[in-house]
Order: sequence, then structure tokens, then C-alpha cells
Amino acid sequence: MELTASEFVLLLLASVVSYYPLQLDQSVHPKDLADCYFCDGIIYDFIIVGAGSAGCVVANRLTENPNWNVLLIEAGGDENFVTDVPLFYQQLSQTRFNWNYTTINQPKACLSTGGVCDYPRGKGMGGSSTTNAMMYVRGNRADFDEWEKEGNPGWGYKSVLPYFLRSENVTAPDLKGSPFHSNEGPLSVGYARYKSRFRDDLINAGKDFGLAERDYNGINQNGIGVTQLTVDGPNRCSTSKAFLNPIKHRRNLYIFKNSHATKVLINRFTKKALGVEFVHKRRRRRAFAVKEVILSAGAINTPQLLMLSGVGPRRHLEKHNISVIADLPVGKNLQDHNLLGIQFLVNEQVNIINSTFLNSSAILEYAKNKSGILTTNGIDALAFFNLKKNDFLPPEIQFHLTTLTPNRDNLPIVVIGLTLLDPKSRGFVKLNSPDPFDKPLIHPNYYGRKSDFERTAAGVKEAINFMSTDALKRYDPRLVTRTVPTCAPLINISLDTYLNCYIQYHTRTIYHPIGTAKMGPKSDKSAVVDPELQVYGISHLRVIDASIMPKITRGNTNAPVIMIGEKGADLIKKKYGTSILSLLLSWARK
Repeated sequence: MELTASEFVLLLLASVVSYYPLQLDQSVHPKDLADCYFCDGIIYDFIIVGAGSAGCVVANRLTENPNWNVLLIEAGGDENFVTDVPLFYQQLSQTRFNWNYTTINQPKACLSTGGVCDYPRGKGMGGSSTTNAMMYVRGNRADFDEWEKEGNPGWGYKSVLPYFLRSENVTAPDLKGSPFHSNEGPLSVGYARYKSRFRDDLINAGKDFGLAERDYNGINQNGIGVTQLTVDGPNRCSTSKAFLNPIKHRRNLYIFKNSHATKVLINRFTKKALGVEFVHKRRRRRAFAVKEVILSAGAINTPQLLMLSGVGPRRHLEKHNISVIADLPVGKNLQDHNLLGIQFLVNEQVNIINSTFLNSSAILEYAKNKSGILTTNGIDALAFFNLKKNDFLPPEIQFHLTTLTPNRDNLPIVVIGLTLLDPKSRGFVKLNSPDPFDKPLIHPNYYGRKSDFERTAAGVKEAINFMSTDALKRYDPRLVTRTVPTCAPLINISLDTYLNCYIQYHTRTIYHPIGTAKMGPKSDKSAVVDPELQVYGISHLRVIDASIMPKITRGNTNAPVIMIGEKGADLIKKKYGTSILSLLLSWARK
């Protein structure tokens, strides 16, 4: 939307006012754009890059102010029927809803695929919240308290809990009324409509294993509980559905879909972010932000875009002939949760086999009655515990207890998906070239620290103990050891020898990359953004997504990213809540 003549005059007036102490709004003004020969774009108050788990939230909250025009740029397109169906999430890889990234060679993981791991990232309205397994896990209170202790005031558990509650609309009857849940927000959180007949047995097995049945998003995360999902009845509830669909009537929100951001436009003399360059319908376009550019493109695309724009490690940028505007450790500190599937053969067909849920009867039941197996993600329960079995310590291991199996032999299989919650290994994201359409280099560095491997192996042994509990004895669970022919003979030597091989072959990502634009105090040389999420050394540029996490949360990361979107929007509102510029524009638009 072009500014009217009166609005543009007022912007010029605001730029003059900015020379005096009365100016409360530290914005980019037209005088900053005057020396840009390419100033052919439209001017907005805010530009958000990425309509993912955080970006949709930020767009919603900022457009609550009718005087702010917000542009939301998204590389992908709209959701459709396939993304709506909860159980279809596994079918979304290698589609237009996925960036379809892969890692560089991992010497200790993904050996079954030659050491190269698939690295899915959501592409489209809702981002990864449109393609993930919908699990709603906030993490542990210690995660956020640790962030705060590292020099990030306002990010402790007591400070962030209200932002979790602001988003949530809990539908599960046993969670309603809890001080740890809310039904005031737009994001629907509840249980799957379909209940596996194996679910109660898994919960009882957890109790035999020593875990209390509890709300893992409540007072204590340690325990076992029915999986909480971002679903609205039988359908997925992505952040696009929750935060954007209800506000389509807002005239101050503008969305460019299928638009690939290629660069943040930065005045290299004043170090101000002016706007964003992007490609839409094969045409290069530019848009400019009066107040801020906000990057919500995720832990892979945000660092890539920063580096393409001259913000990143000096030596790396110079290697690609990119002029350095700010020498910052962008792309470093990559952390991710891995997933290790441990299969057990049982004596009853309790599982959902991938090849059977795509049949016509299951699809018809979903389409006609909004019921059946397609309304679940196949993960019946989640368990969290530490290896010391101490309820007062944060968990180290997460079990995804699932009856959804990729088994083609029609065998009765139950799978425990094991995740190490607090990995110590750190990887990186780097540019492969200065071409913005070239996929970046991703190195999660799985098991880069020996302790990560050792704790994962200890977790596998705990999975075997879990399946040996009294509650599951009637199923006669037996560890399946023939899935990797290279490793199978090693079980005859010892379990440890076998696991040393098996873990390296079967480890893959569970889609939780974070940390590549780390939040930290100015004294932290590994930090890219400050506790207000503003990029160091560049004004009017902010990052609001998983990139800013200093340390990965203990659990699935989608809920924390939504919280970051809520808090990030609040930080912006507090900065620009009262300004002469806002008052002038408000008056002009009446």
C-alpha cells in the first residue's frame, strides 16, 4: 500500500522532529532512504520475513494497532487439505511445503543414508507448524531460568509463562482450569480424537517404570502423559490458521506469498535496516520499513539471510565476496534434537502401519465423520525423565511412544522414539554461495560431544527397561535387531557393541534446529541479538524466531517459538507504543 500524499508529508515532518529530544520513536525516516537510488518500493511500518510459527504471531499482534501497516513476506504458499489432516504430516516431505534441506556429511549419524540427513523445514503459511507432528511441549522451567541467568533479563520461566498462556486455547477437559493452561488464546491445544487401544497400556507401563502420570506442561515436566497437540478437533491447528485466518479483515496487514527474501537492505553508513529485497513472480521487488525489519524465517533461513545481507562472520562473508556490515557470529551455535527409533516386536497388531492408513475407508471416515486414525499423529504418549530418575532434576530423555510404524511386512511393531533433550554438541549454518536461492550448508554435528552419544545409549537401555514392565508383559515385546544388516551380528558380542553401531545408523533429526542468531548480553561474544532481540550493531533489525534461543529447550520446540513470537511482539509494542510519528500517522489516516 502506497502512503497518501498527506501521510508522506507527515513522514517528512517526523524526520525533522527526529533531530530534537522530543522524538520518542527511533525509526527509519525518509531521509535515510534519500540516498538509495533503488528506492522504488512501498513503505510499511514493519516488514516481517517468514510466516512461520513466530512470524504469524508477530503479524497478528502488531496489526492489533490499526495505525501500523505490516508486510508479511512468505516464501511458500497456502495450506491445503493434506496439511489439515494430522496423520498426513509424514507425507509432506519432498513437497512444496518443505525446503527439503539436507545436512553435510555426519560421521556419527544418518549412516543408513550415507551420513547425509534429511533436514525438513516448513515452507508455506504457518511454516513448520504446518508440517510438523503438532506436539505441544513448552520445555522445562529450568530452560528459561538458564536463559535469564546467562544475562537475558525477562526470559525466566515466570516471565515467559504468561506468553505461553496468551496464545493457548486448551480444549482437553482435564487441563481446563489449570493455572498452567488457558482458554483465552487463538491456538487450539488438546488431545487427538483417535485413541489407540494401546495408549492406556503405555501410560501404565510408564507408571511401572517409575514415572508419574502428569501434565508435562504443568508444575513438573518429569513424568508420562497423553500427547498434547496443536489440533482443532480433527484438524491441524497451524499458526497460520490460529493467528492469521481470524484477522483477514484487518486492512493494515499485507501478505506477499510465494516471495523469496534475498537480502535485508541496510544503510552501511548509518547501520540501519531500511527494508527487504525479495523475488515475487520472477520480479525483484523492494519494500521499506519505517520502524523495523523483523526476521522470523527460522534457524536456517534467518542466518542465511543475515549473512547474504552482510551480517555475519567476517572471514566467511569475505570468502563469498560479501561486503561486511557487521561482524557477528551468525550461523554458529546450531543445536538440534535428534530422534532414534527403537523398534519392538509384539504379539498383537496394535500399531498403525503407514501403508494402511492411506486406504479409502480411513479417508472416507475422516472426510465424512471427522474421526478415525487420520485425526491423530500416531504418537500416543510422551515420557520425560533424567537418567538419575530424580524428579527434582530437569529431564534428559524424551520418549515418543508411538504405534505408527513404517513397517512394510505387516508385522506388529511398537516404536519408542528416543530424544536426548539437552545435547552438548554444537554445529553451524554457513552459506554455500552468495546466491540466495542456493541451499545453505547445515552441520548439526550430531554426537560431536562424546557425552551425547553415551547418554543416548543409556536412554536406549532405559527404553528396553520400559518395554519390559509388567504392564506390557502380555505383549511379549522383543527388541528388533535386524533393521541394520551391518549392525545385526554385533548383538551377539554385546548390547553396547550393537548400540554403538545402531545409533550411528538410525539417528536423524526431529526438526528442532535453534540458536543460530543467539540471544545474549553485549558481553557475550557468541551473541547475535540482545535480550530485546535486536541485532547487535544494526538498528531497526530484529530476529524473532528459534534462532535466538541461547540453549535448546527440553522438548519439542514449536510451543517455545510461538511464545518467542508473543514476547517479541510485546517488546516491539513497548518500544513504539507512544511516539510522535505514530500520533501523526494516526491523525492522517482518520
